[in-house]
Amino acid sequence: MASQDNGVQETASVLKNVTEDGQKFINTFEVLKPLGKGAFGKVKLCRDTRDDKKYAIKIMNKALLKKKRQGMTTMLDSVRREIAIMKKIDHRNCVRLYEVLDDPTSNKIYLRLEFVEGGQCMPSANGTAPLPLPLAQRYFADLVQGLEYLHHNHIVHRDIKPENLLITADGTLKLADFGVSQHLVDGDDATTKSPGTPAFSSPESCVAGPFRGKLADVWAAGVSLYFFVHGRCPFVSDNVMELYAMIRERPIEYDPGLPGDLVDLLRQLLDKNPDTRINVAGIKEHPYFLAVARPQEELRVPIEVSEQEVLDALTAVDRVVLLIKVKAKMQKTLANVRDIIRRRSMAKGMAAVIDAATAAAASGPSAASASVEEEFVEASDSDDEAPPAGAAETVVT
Repeated sequence: MASQDNGVQETASVLKNVTEDGQKFINTFEVLKPLGKGAFGKVKLCRDTRDDKKYAIKIMNKALLKKKRQGMTTMLDSVRREIAIMKKIDHRNCVRLYEVLDDPTSNKIYLRLEFVEGGQCMPSANGTAPLPLPLAQRYFADLVQGLEYLHHNHIVHRDIKPENLLITADGTLKLADFGVSQHLVDGDDATTKSPGTPAFSSPESCVAGPFRGKLADVWAAGVSLYFFVHGRCPFVSDNVMELYAMIRERPIEYDPGLPGDLVDLLRQLLDKNPDTRINVAGIKEHPYFLAVARPQEELRVPIEVSEQEVLDALTAVDRVVLLIKVKAKMQKTLANVRDIIRRRSMAKGMAAVIDAATAAAASGPSAASASVEEEFVEASDSDDEAPPAGAAETVVT
């Protein structure tokens, strides 16, 4: 069964199959190879056998997501929100969601996403080789246009970094991973949490108190541009608290060989004072951005993501988790029942041995010994009694 929501297909049945030669399939999608793996799931490159198109399918475990807490919510709540947001996103500089496969009888969620052939824009380790300056400029222009689209639609990404910036075969940069993104209520971007990567956190988000989510995104975009042209973040430390102190207090050093307009924009992006930091509109008027001709997309009426749409992003997740718990409990109950039957069977066998020994004792020692040995072997070799008819059918698989 499938339904449509703003172009995103919703499928409520998942059939997994493995051929004799070991090839795996998820519905009509042939699994080709792994693309990545995280604490709560993995991403596989898959081919649609109907038209040979390739997609990235993100596979997540519902039970694990529900167990992992994030303050007052769970990781499963974050996934619901990610799906609800991605269902609405449609822009050339943002990775698209095509299908949500969520079978109520399965413990897995499958998200069929746009496959971005080039992978992340550059290695994410500090000390990597910087990008060529013209390439960095083109990538940053794409990043700004994707960010403009998100902010226009009242969405803050909250985890902008090179690892989440993917490149298509034609060199277009796309924003990916909306797992910690937030849709703003009434456009108010005030927030008190910074769930992103510490090295890309803005100074105001490194201390307790509210800050503006959009300006924090701009800072992260600035750190990404800095990474493009330096091959490292402005500040590096294995100690998170020390890193936060460096971000708040230390001045930023720039390669003296960089072009003046690039350094000027970096200084405005990485302004430690959010009140004077440049915004997306200002970036689009800066000479560094204007020097790159990129296709401009019309910004339409902002999208809305209601709380009900967040709740409805997945089908019957709570029921799935309940079924998993029921299955585990029933398996434990069945094991207990089998153990009871086994012990009763053994008790009956021993009772028969004792009765036989008692009866044989009246006929003489040798008869008693032979009778006891025969009965004991019979009791020991008997199979456990099978569980009651229909018991196996009650276990949810």
